[in-house]
Amino acid sequence: MIQLKKHINLVLGATLLLLILIGVFIYKNINSQPDLVISPEQMPMIKDETETIDSETEKNEEESIVSGPIMVDVQGSVNRPGVYEMNNGDRVIDVIKKAGGFLEEAEARSVNQAEKIIDEMIIYVAAKGEEVHPLSSNKGNEKDDLLNINSADLSELQTLSGVGPSKAQSIISYREEFGPFKSIDQLLEVRGIGEKTIEEWKDKIKFQ
Repeated sequence: MIQLKKHINLVLGATLLLLILIGVFIYKNINSQPDLVISPEQMPMIKDETETIDSETEKNEEESIVSGPIMVDVQGSVNRPGVYEMNNGDRVIDVIKKAGGFLEEAEARSVNQAEKIIDEMIIYVAAKGEEVHPLSSNKGNEKDDLLNINSADLSELQTLSGVGPSKAQSIISYREEFGPFKSIDQLLEVRGIGEKTIEEWKDKIKFQ
């Protein structure tokens, strides 16, 4: 009887010890797991929908301005003179092609075929031996007799005092690189043009 009691106590003690060991093992495993920390780099980025919409709207407006149609008047020695709808970035040669190309008697050198066109521009193709007179796109205005420095071609620019083929080409090259002139002082940035020259031109040119 006594031995049976000792045996039961031994079994109970071993069982209790086993349960303690299991408990300690589980406790250590739980505490040994590192806390889950989310770094700023791992956090999902939430984009501002309003910012996205505004950005897309501005982009669409810019694309509309760049690619919008412009009107160009082609006159002189071309097959189909008239007003043509073109796109920003087109050049004089593109408009002339749309107007049916040069006539046989046309003086192709009277226009700069590589020049970029602008809205309300007048392109006049002179005939061989023809004397070219500046044209204005604003008929009936008191400034009709002024030369539009932003649309005048090679021949028209040479009607200004002191302008030969080289200086006229410099003005056109500047327009193509930097865009239309906005003031008479900006002409000083063109090679070969000084203050005395623009003083002579101030009552002879316009910018629109």
